[in-house]
Amino acid sequence: MFVTSTVLRGCTAVILVVAVSTVSTHRLGPPQKEECVTGKYPPPQTAEYQVPKYVVNLDLPAADRWTHIVKERAKSIVNLLQKFKDFVKALDAKLAEKIFDYVDHNLGNLTNTLPQPYADEIKGIAKATEIPLGEVLLYNIFYEIFTVCTSIVAEDPAGKLYHARNLDFGLFMGWDFKNHTWVITEALRPMIMNIEFQMKGQVVYKAVTYAGFIGAITGMIPGVLTMSMNERFNLDGGYLGIIEWLLGDHNGKWMSFLTRDVLMYSTSYQQAKETLSKDELLAPGYYILGGNSSGQGCVITRSREKSLDIWELNPGKGVWYLLETNYDHWKAPLFVDDRRTPGMRCMNQTTQQNVGFAGIFNVLSTKPVLNKLTTYTALMQVNAGKLETYKQHCDDPCWPW
Repeated sequence: MFVTSTVLRGCTAVILVVAVSTVSTHRLGPPQKEECVTGKYPPPQTAEYQVPKYVVNLDLPAADRWTHIVKERAKSIVNLLQKFKDFVKALDAKLAEKIFDYVDHNLGNLTNTLPQPYADEIKGIAKATEIPLGEVLLYNIFYEIFTVCTSIVAEDPAGKLYHARNLDFGLFMGWDFKNHTWVITEALRPMIMNIEFQMKGQVVYKAVTYAGFIGAITGMIPGVLTMSMNERFNLDGGYLGIIEWLLGDHNGKWMSFLTRDVLMYSTSYQQAKETLSKDELLAPGYYILGGNSSGQGCVITRSREKSLDIWELNPGKGVWYLLETNYDHWKAPLFVDDRRTPGMRCMNQTTQQNVGFAGIFNVLSTKPVLNKLTTYTALMQVNAGKLETYKQHCDDPCWPW
């Protein structure tokens, strides 16, 4: 039979139709309680899990920085964009034709209003791949409005900080009933990469991204800070900020560009915390920040205009980790999307004594924290400047999000 549910995401009400049969592994309702997994770290040293590393040379002109990467990955970018086009066409073919005619002929002009060096980087990617500028720009603003994530910052008994996250993407963007997968999620997974941003041959900062996407959603300044960004579902969402930008109001900052600015220019945890708390944004969100000293960890809950709350580590009072999904930490999560409760249960079972890459990776590999939308898990340890990223896969039975 078919079950229909209305779910509010950002400022858009989406009707989700899920096919359910008596033998289906998917059910509409809260996820089943899963046992906290162990022994998942490290993942196999195979292409199915491993993520390649590239260098972006910040000494090059902005238009040339990504050329060596996107030329190699152009087919993957084209494939992803085609999957998105197919998804929109399936909803309304005539509307899709109008949308992509506008994207190809008009949206590219918006690039000229973006801050530098990001405008020139996007133009350089379009030129190198011969993909219409409007489509490259569209790809680069997906993440302002449509990601579902879990981020953790935790402190071990010695005061060493660890920061990790699952990046989930592709919700409601085409469900493959045959393979029980999200179409966009599957197209994104092969595009994951670790990037070292360098100047004069020295690493300035590191980030995890997708080929052709220039923003920073996960990143670190070795020895200084770690950072991840989660979407915050709110009626005053990213859609409104983008519309305002289109209409000429450029006061707000693009979230993933602001994070790159923070990674490029911050010299301390405190400086980054102030910037992420105060700058006006195009979209609401959560910034999860870790420093290099005991107690330096927080979740900054943002409206578009200001910080609403700063939730901080406090090991002296037993708050040795913070776990953020996509809901204000002082409110209950949506009952069909509760990754917080199983994540916290597994962190508590792990205990502070076992904080480290292995323990946290196991937590992020436990369903439904790990789900059909999960593309990667990233692990960061600031003092060692260590960033590890692994492609993630959720085998059936697995919750869709």
